[in-house]
Amino acid sequence: MKLLRWFLRNASTLIFSFVLALIVWVSAVWSEDPNEVRVYPSPVTVQVRGLADGLMVVKGLPRTVKVSLRAPRSLWPQLTADPNSVLAFVDLSGLSAGVYMVPVQVRLMYRPVQLVEVVPERVELVLDYNAQKEFPVTVSLAGQAATGYYAAAPRVTPPRVTVEGASGNVSKVEKVVARVSIEGARDTIKRTVKLQAVDADGNPVSGVTLKPSQVEVVVPVRQLGGYRDVAVKVVLRGQVANGYRITNVTVSPPVVTVFSQDPKKVRNLPGFVETEPLDISGATDDIDARLRLTLPPGVSVVGDETVLVQVGVAAIESSMTMSVPVEVVGLSPGLYAEVAPRNVDVILAGPVPLLDGLQPSAVRAVVDLSKYNSPGVYQIAPEVEVLKEHVRVESYLPVKVEVTVKSGSPTPTPASKP
Repeated sequence: MKLLRWFLRNASTLIFSFVLALIVWVSAVWSEDPNEVRVYPSPVTVQVRGLADGLMVVKGLPRTVKVSLRAPRSLWPQLTADPNSVLAFVDLSGLSAGVYMVPVQVRLMYRPVQLVEVVPERVELVLDYNAQKEFPVTVSLAGQAATGYYAAAPRVTPPRVTVEGASGNVSKVEKVVARVSIEGARDTIKRTVKLQAVDADGNPVSGVTLKPSQVEVVVPVRQLGGYRDVAVKVVLRGQVANGYRITNVTVSPPVVTVFSQDPKKVRNLPGFVETEPLDISGATDDIDARLRLTLPPGVSVVGDETVLVQVGVAAIESSMTMSVPVEVVGLSPGLYAEVAPRNVDVILAGPVPLLDGLQPSAVRAVVDLSKYNSPGVYQIAPEVEVLKEHVRVESYLPVKVEVTVKSGSPTPTPASKP
């Protein structure tokens, strides 16, 4: 009883002493490890919680926020080293489609750490229902095929795609477009094309996803009736001056498109047209000339009726022209080929003694048809090689020959009677 009475008489003194001791201890701790207010060094990613199924955040959600914290100095290294020490999120539980102002909430994983500020503190979010809609792919062709050609109906794989996104954005989509340029095309175009969703005015619609995002487009390009592409063969007359040689003969364009009201006339062409003769007699320097093409009656050239011929002339060594038959290799079984013209004129250069003794069998002009597995008419540049050292090929004419690949076997040519 005496102890209890003593405690009651001295309770206020004891409590005051305890509080004073606690204050002294806290002051000592703070002086040793004071609190510091800092901006968390890394932007904190904002998470979304409680979003109902079928809803999506269309607008307003920041990717990150800036957070200021108060923490003891000794704790800051641990806070900054742990990427999960600070979490930021918006709670969208119970919300439907609409516009809402929601607070950014911060969760701190360490104690004693206090939140001082989060920027932004509140965000305005637009919520909408997620929607999907299937659209056919519309191919938009830009440009024009080459003269005498036309583009047939394109083929698309896959032909339909799914547009996904907020219902408000998906409702703006009028069509899904694949844009393909056919400018100057002479052959079928096959490309992988990225798709674009557009509205009724043709403007791109943002905020939607296309599945798949790209398709394969094939645009068949075919030649119109009465038109035909043929090689250009340069006709040279005369010889360059003594002590000079022809180094190169080029023609631009090497292939021209011809036209006739009577398609039979262009079909009967041998696969090439000749230029008017170019006189190179006594030439000692390069020659540039525009030459007209020699065409049968009723056949005309589409576009410019002349071609640019350039003849390179240089001092010898020496050169010679040899007519070489075109060989066909690599043809698939069951097919045969006809070549027009059958021979190409090969301009060779090298030491005079080697040229004087050069046999025709030492020069080959080869057309490789291993990549042409179906019947058709093709313009192909032959590969010319010389099987003799120090003799080289300067050029050959025409630079392309017409190769007609057919099914079956060639009709044998009857032997001539003696």
